[in-house]
Amino acid sequence: MRGLRRSAALAVAAVILAGCASAPSVQRAPKVSFETECAQRLPPGKVSVQTVPVRPTLDESRSYQDLTRMAGEDGRRWVLGLTKPTLRVEARWGFAGFTEHRTGRTCVRPSLQMTLRYEPVVVYVGREFLDDACAYEFIRAHEERHVDVHVRKLDEVAKRLQQDLHARLAGVTHVGTRDELERQLKAEVKNDWIPKAEAALQDVKREHAAIDTPEEYARSRSVCDGRISRYLPRRVAAD
Repeated sequence: MRGLRRSAALAVAAVILAGCASAPSVQRAPKVSFETECAQRLPPGKVSVQTVPVRPTLDESRSYQDLTRMAGEDGRRWVLGLTKPTLRVEARWGFAGFTEHRTGRTCVRPSLQMTLRYEPVVVYVGREFLDDACAYEFIRAHEERHVDVHVRKLDEVAKRLQQDLHARLAGVTHVGTRDELERQLKAEVKNDWIPKAEAALQDVKREHAAIDTPEEYARSRSVCDGRISRYLPRRVAAD
């Protein structure tokens, strides 16, 4: 795209932190099944999905040619501003449970705390436009709209994930050996819930496309008395 554009790719860093388990050995009351005692004694599973506020940093050190290369463009479409977020999903899990003394079986109800963030978020504005207040503010305002996409997406995904995790964990009791349960819970968080959160947070293509419209590019050529186009090579500015 000519003019304003952001990077479509998000860098992803996922972290899963080991949780703490509480599973003392107990003697169950006679004539009560182990499963029934688990359901009666264990507290509900706990779920917390948190977000970290997006705090962009501004980089004005690169030329629009640099930004064009960073965005993967070939030079026919110049990138004047660029927003590059790094997605991070962290998960901390644990569980409340106890072990049947006679059989060694353990029952647990897990808890999970997830934190979603974009960090860092770097907003680039081509250094050629620093001395032109009108052009600079136009480019920066455009990139702030891209930042807002990620702010809204964090809130949207966190709410949906909270609901899904609550439905999965709140009333579910897991029975097995302690080692088996720890492996299963860790695998579920690592292989299911973290990838689900990452995929949802990266699903922003349509939102960014709604900002990077032909009408917006036309505006970039006409605002500020057309000065933005004057910074670009004539061959491209006239396309």
